[in-house]
Amino acid sequence: MGHRESSPHADRRIFLTKAFGVTAGLVTAAAAIDTRAAVADQARSTSSKQAVASVTGQDNWRFCVKCYVMFYYGYPDNGRCAAGADHSMAGYNFDIPHDIPETPNVQANWRFCTRCYAMYFFGYPSGGWCPVGGSHNAAGFNFVLPHDIVETPNAQAYWRFCTNCFALFFWGYPEKGRCPAGGGHNAAGFNFVVPHY
Repeated sequence: MGHRESSPHADRRIFLTKAFGVTAGLVTAAAAIDTRAAVADQARSTSSKQAVASVTGQDNWRFCVKCYVMFYYGYPDNGRCAAGADHSMAGYNFDIPHDIPETPNVQANWRFCTRCYAMYFFGYPSGGWCPVGGSHNAAGFNFVLPHDIVETPNAQAYWRFCTNCFALFFWGYPEKGRCPAGGGHNAAGFNFVVPHY
């Protein structure tokens, strides 16, 4: 069988056919990779949601616009605010896990104060400074707060421990709220990232 000469048009058709075939193959492979990634992401998301759903939490924890602490908003009155009268809530409805083991990114010993309704740290011999006067008084659950993790649409960062009153307060504004020990709150320690609705 003799050798057949190829025309420029035939060569161009062969080249284009091969090029389109390679491109189509790449597009198909990319789509398959994207699909696998989406399925993996969905599985991780489902697993994460199941893990979160299995953690016991208490909601109705809110931000006080007057003193900047996190306080419990589940009673007819709203506790005592360092800025005067009751706390005044705004923002997210925080759902805080409790009575689960502490980990390197989850700190325990956060408690509800029966006198001012603030969330405060119960891990020192002193009970901090309560707006009612004297120390906070712990009751209820042993709350655990996630810290130093990435903020998400359902978890707000910049919640901090105040070294003066021991309350959990929001550190995300230039002003630092009102501390019952006087002046603004003083932040130290972890950057807490608190789950919310």
